[in-house]
Amino acid sequence: MKKSKIEKFVIGLLLVGLLLSGCAAPATEEAAPPEEPAPAEEQLFVGYSGPTQLDNFQIVLWEGMQERAEELGVKVVMLESDWDPVKQAADIEDLLTQDVDALIVNAADADGVIPSIEKANEQGVPVFSIDSAANGGEVLSHSGNDLYCIGYRSTEYLTEQLGGSGKVLHVNGVPGLMIVTWNDNGVNDFVAENPDIELVQQAYGEWDQAKAQAITEDVLTAHPDLAGVYIISESMTGGVVQALAAAGLTDTVKVMNGGYGPESQQWLTDGKTIATMEWASKEGAADLMQYVYDYVTTGAVPPTWSPWPVVRHTEDGDSTEVDCPIEGWTP
Repeated sequence: MKKSKIEKFVIGLLLVGLLLSGCAAPATEEAAPPEEPAPAEEQLFVGYSGPTQLDNFQIVLWEGMQERAEELGVKVVMLESDWDPVKQAADIEDLLTQDVDALIVNAADADGVIPSIEKANEQGVPVFSIDSAANGGEVLSHSGNDLYCIGYRSTEYLTEQLGGSGKVLHVNGVPGLMIVTWNDNGVNDFVAENPDIELVQQAYGEWDQAKAQAITEDVLTAHPDLAGVYIISESMTGGVVQALAAAGLTDTVKVMNGGYGPESQQWLTDGKTIATMEWASKEGAADLMQYVYDYVTTGAVPPTWSPWPVVRHTEDGDSTEVDCPIEGWTP
């Protein structure tokens, strides 16, 4: 039987409907909103209260601290104290106001810095010290030279080169600094054990070359038979060298100093000094920054005292690691 036109029309509509429904896009689930990105960790912020960057030792120390901080992603800011205890107190106050996560102190005065450290302690800011130690307050770790041992061993070596006896001048830094006190004690203890060495003066050149030169000139006037000079730092050695050269005593008075920067190396080459002590200030500063980072981020407890290794370089080209610390002495 033939289908009517109406039937055919209806069937056609049904077929079209079926085709359209088959081609329609399937329903999709509602898309989830994008996840919020995780907040970035806040950068660790360390404050350093240190001396003016005028001599090779302090420049290299700061470089070591900066380089390790950069490797660790730490922001470190230095405020220079100019070895002024009053300015250092203001600087530390400034750093604490900036909400530092940790504080590193190179003490301008061993006693004068105590109130500032105690204030950091009260605020819960961990304190570390480097080079010049504090005489109080809660300091987690000190990193620096064993200046007691360096003073003792330097005077010991100078005495050996003098044949065991003679008059010696000791030129030290700024009174009131712990490193200066340690150095004095090391020299004095060696002299006390070796009475054939006469310490004619223990003077304080305050890291100033001109002052060291004036001290040497005065001592030469009072003791023209001076046999040797030990200087704690190369920052003052140039003044001693100039005073001896002016008096025509470069080849007569034996000189030993601390530090192994370009000038010290040249003095050795030129025969103006007999030996110099090299300390690992850059490596030591980098290690301390690592201690700071580890303590703040993981709670790892740092060593209380981290003395830097010392190497003695002599005019004949010999380099020898110095035997430190001295038995029976601790800072």
